[in-house]
Amino acid sequence: MRLSQSKLAVGTAVFSTALLLWFTLSQLSAPAWTSFQWHAKPSHNVTEALIMENGRLQQALENARTNLAKEKMKVDRLLAANKTLVEAGSTDKLHSTNTPDGFAYVFYATSDPYACSVLVNIHRLHNVLNSTLPIHVLASSDVSESYVAAFSAAKAVVHIEQAPALKDAGAGYYQDCMLKLLAFKMQLLDPSLKRVLAFDSDQLIMRNLDHLFTGLPDVDLAAPRAYWLAKDFLASTFLMINLSNRLWRTVKAALDSIEYNKFDMDLINDLLGDSVMMLSGEYVTLNSHWEDWNLPRWYHPMSRLNMTTVEMWNELAKAQSAHNNRRDEDGLPSGLSPNMPQVQGFAEFQRPHTLTAVPPHKHTPAGSPHLLPLVEGAILDTPSPIHVHSPAESEPITTPRFPANHPMTLELYRLQEAAAVIHFTAQGKPWMKPPSLVRSARPDAHPVLAEQFDVWRKTAEMVCPGGVPGGK
Repeated sequence: MRLSQSKLAVGTAVFSTALLLWFTLSQLSAPAWTSFQWHAKPSHNVTEALIMENGRLQQALENARTNLAKEKMKVDRLLAANKTLVEAGSTDKLHSTNTPDGFAYVFYATSDPYACSVLVNIHRLHNVLNSTLPIHVLASSDVSESYVAAFSAAKAVVHIEQAPALKDAGAGYYQDCMLKLLAFKMQLLDPSLKRVLAFDSDQLIMRNLDHLFTGLPDVDLAAPRAYWLAKDFLASTFLMINLSNRLWRTVKAALDSIEYNKFDMDLINDLLGDSVMMLSGEYVTLNSHWEDWNLPRWYHPMSRLNMTTVEMWNELAKAQSAHNNRRDEDGLPSGLSPNMPQVQGFAEFQRPHTLTAVPPHKHTPAGSPHLLPLVEGAILDTPSPIHVHSPAESEPITTPRFPANHPMTLELYRLQEAAAVIHFTAQGKPWMKPPSLVRSARPDAHPVLAEQFDVWRKTAEMVCPGGVPGGK
């Protein structure tokens, strides 16, 4: 009996213990369990907050994935571009950057239209003007892969770089211009380089400039005067740079601390304006001279003129434009005498000018570098007549401000010959307007204005992927 009672007591104890354990475990596994509360259920507000936080985290995760995909695409694009450059460099020995003299031309491009203009000038330097120096291009990641490949095909060395940041986030176009200042560190990108000539791309190079690398003194910087602004202000569109780590440190420090409303030309003038070797304006001739019929002061007329006469013409031309270009019976602007001095020997000229039918100065010898053809394949030293471009029937009839045989007309042709580099400012950039629209916008302009656009666009059709950007 005692044994049975003992067994019963033990069984009861075991059952009670098991029941207690079962109850405890069921509560611990319940969703509402917390460290200090039993069956404490979250309030309605807490649930909404958790749902909102979960949605925010999911959105942040999605944004991170999107940004990561964009960065991956950019990296893949740069890797592909670099692969193209390496493959091109492994087979191209003709234009190796390891030249004994360490000289090179440098362009920069931050978009496809400007990259197209780089290709136009590369073509002109190598195939029209017969330059033998290598060419480098600083290209941002915004330049498409097709243009990077086109640079390599044109035997240029491409460096993928990004424009230094400006404090003014709304700088736009000027933000991109800062990329040109990386030309001051070209010795870091290619240790064989010692001296480079850096260009803006929205220009038309008119002469072989190879001789400048040895003809200019070994100064830190040589650049043309921005003659349309001030006599002591240099233009940053044409920079002959003697490369050095010292000079690059100076430029980089200025870039890192540049002030608001300060851009590439301001920075270069602040840093080097008092030590620059100032060059003639022929290296940055604005195309607005052929729109406004005026001559820059650096240009010396070849006919029987002086600057006083030219300035008188400029003032009369401005006054005439204000009076709707009213002309007298001789075709001269009101106030100009039809008996003004003409260029001697005008009737002796036989061969047309390289751009239009008006002949060059009679003392310019045949085959002179100033008369190099603007388009590859043009012939200058043949006695046979040269075909003169005639506008299509749909093009507007132009009425230039001065007649074809007027001294001012001829001097502007000679200004074309004297200019080493022409910078597009009047009527926009050359990819924006075809020559017909230039003639329509300014029918009284000198004929050379539209022809400059025409030369650029015909070259772009040959060398740019897809032709002229925008297809205009």
